[in-house]
Amino acid sequence: MFGRIPFKTALIGVSAAVLLGTAPAAANEIAELKAQIEALQERLAKIEAAQKEAEKTTVTAGETGGWKLPGSDTSISISGYVKGDFYVDNRPASGDTFNAPAIPLDDHKDATDDDGNVGMHARQTRLRFDTHTPTEMGALNTRIETDFYGDGSVLRLRQAYGSLGPVLAGQAWSILGDDYAAADTVDFDGPVGSIGVTRKPQLRLTLPLGEGFTGQAAVEPALQGNELPTFLGALRYGSDWGTVNLTGAAARADEEGQNVSAYAFHVGATLNATDATQLMATYNVTNGFSGRIWGGGDGTVMDAAGKLKAQETMGGVAGIAHRWSDTIRTGAYFGWVENDTGDGVTALGAAGTNKSLQTLHANVIWSPVPQANIGFEVMHGWREVNPRANDAEDAIDPAKATKGEATRVQLGVQYGF
Repeated sequence: MFGRIPFKTALIGVSAAVLLGTAPAAANEIAELKAQIEALQERLAKIEAAQKEAEKTTVTAGETGGWKLPGSDTSISISGYVKGDFYVDNRPASGDTFNAPAIPLDDHKDATDDDGNVGMHARQTRLRFDTHTPTEMGALNTRIETDFYGDGSVLRLRQAYGSLGPVLAGQAWSILGDDYAAADTVDFDGPVGSIGVTRKPQLRLTLPLGEGFTGQAAVEPALQGNELPTFLGALRYGSDWGTVNLTGAAARADEEGQNVSAYAFHVGATLNATDATQLMATYNVTNGFSGRIWGGGDGTVMDAAGKLKAQETMGGVAGIAHRWSDTIRTGAYFGWVENDTGDGVTALGAAGTNKSLQTLHANVIWSPVPQANIGFEVMHGWREVNPRANDAEDAIDPAKATKGEATRVQLGVQYGF
């Protein structure tokens, strides 16, 4: 136990023992020893003060990775990755992602250039800043995350939020989505039918409910200028065998002085079939929510009588992922979307809008080191639109004027830090 006694305490104790054990010593010798002890105490105090001062400027390891800001309990970390994407299309370019809603239609004069395309970019490159500070009310965490998918490849804000205990405020993933049942694709957008455009400004509450259950509630921006925000709720369950997520949203949509009720619903599940194989499936329905399902149509439409109607979109994704080794994994994902413009909508209003979409993504991803992912992916998409008035005269084959298919092959090279 002696080894645990601070040096300063031990030194004073030894000195006291010397004083008590030298009763015959002369008074001047005792006074000299007292002076030496006081000098040692003063020197130790200066050393301790110097150590505390040094701690204010010394960088130490953080609690959650990264490092601590000198003189504080806040840990900070910087992470992200650089990613280069290289792709080949068999049809005219759909953009830097596989844009199924814009697949060219077959045998139509609008598709004047039906040649393929080769492209490359680094827009998915991502930068993230995180902080972690322990407090009496729980952990205070912040995150700022960016990539280059803004207009013209400019830097754009992906996430910027802070959380203290169960409360999160800022821009983050919407709780309508499902991180567990997300497709692991090389393409940035992934399969249609998934919950898209899911990073939203919000105020969120997350509470553990016990036995693997978690509840969430949030408010997000209003739809189309309505004065009321969007209200969302989620119930999530996780265990060793997989996950189940039920989420929903409700709001009002305004247009031209009219308003309609809007809602969205998501159910997603994953199943760990084996230690190396996971199955996933999602089903999503929106009514009046524009863009919440990737590949979905407008949130609202006008019928022939000029009455505002909510447009319903249904979609989903089913997939399988398998890890062959610590460095190689594969995945295959099928997504689908069906858009219903609603009864009473004029033919002109529905003409040319996407009626249905399907996509198939299949990939193999190699991670030679934990910080690197090199992925090869093949994508194919099917698109069908509502008939247009001029299809019969402008199409080479009117039966094919409302349909189109496209294929993309992509290589993605990602290096993380």
